Amino acid sequence: MPIWISDRLILAFPADAEYIKADPRAIILEAGQAFGTGTHPTTQMCLREIEAQLVAGDHVLDVGTGSGILAIAAARLGAGRVVAIDVNPHACRVARANVGHNSLDRVVTVAAGTPDILGRAEGFHLVLANLDSAGDAKSWLPIFSRFCRTGGKIILSGFQAPGEGAVVAALGCANLRRLDRRAEGGWITFLLEKQP
Repeated sequence: MPIWISDRLILAFPADAEYIKADPRAIILEAGQAFGTGTHPTTQMCLREIEAQLVAGDHVLDVGTGSGILAIAAARLGAGRVVAIDVNPHACRVARANVGHNSLDRVVTVAAGTPDILGRAEGFHLVLANLDSAGDAKSWLPIFSRFCRTGGKIILSGFQAPGEGAVVAALGCANLRRLDRRAEGGWITFLLEKQP
């Protein structure tokens, strides 16, 4: 059964694909044991934040892409280019397959590794990161900042309320400021902006 994320995004699974594939809002997704089935609160908050923040033509970096759901959503919503990376080679295979199922190969590139594989900092308009913990979020903040253009946005999720203070405390050192906070089921999502 499809999951309606919003008026502009519908999450569908292979069993739903035939009747929904023609709908341009549909994201066809087979998780294949990679994180990101679309049912977790952090994923849903990230999807809604992408929809609110993405400007058509934006260049997007998705760190820890898992199934590729956030990268695919960004492409569906009009991103000009999406780079999706994950340190797990299996997740990259799953994400590539999902990008193919959605016919977005020309917009989304999937690569195995950390952002350092990109070489120089490109200055992405939007950086997406749905991580495993507050500790991960805190340690990754300087890297996300380096790859985000000044005035660009970072959607950061994957941590719970008890770890929120540590993430907030690390924002200044990474030249980031918090613009918004969402919470659902004890999970937190931040919208951050890179400062000059």
